[in-house]
Amino acid sequence: MCQSVNKKKAALDAKVDTSASAQRLHLLERELEDLEAKVRATKQRIQEEKDLIAGSKQEAAVLTAELKADLAELSSLSKQVVLGADEEDEAVIAKVDRIRLDAIAAINDFLQETCPR
Repeated sequence: MCQSVNKKKAALDAKVDTSASAQRLHLLERELEDLEAKVRATKQRIQEEKDLIAGSKQEAAVLTAELKADLAELSSLSKQVVLGADEEDEAVIAKVDRIRLDAIAAINDFLQETCPR
């Protein structure tokens, strides 16, 4: 009977001594806290990526609109281009330049006649 009581007492002592279980519980709680912190950090990074993607989509939409406007303007400008040879333009420019030089020479001649040094 004493042996039976001693066994039951040892079993009871083992059940009552919860320090090992409490330590395991504490470790599990710390592990859970660490995991929850990682989850929060991961959720934050996910939100940042979503924000980045949304911002990129908005920027892309703005750039697309600007590009369309630029292309429309280029199309309009290309319709305004006057076709012709460069030689014709160069001849007109040379003629105007000769007229300009003749006018400058005439002004210099006039000034020298009216205001001799």
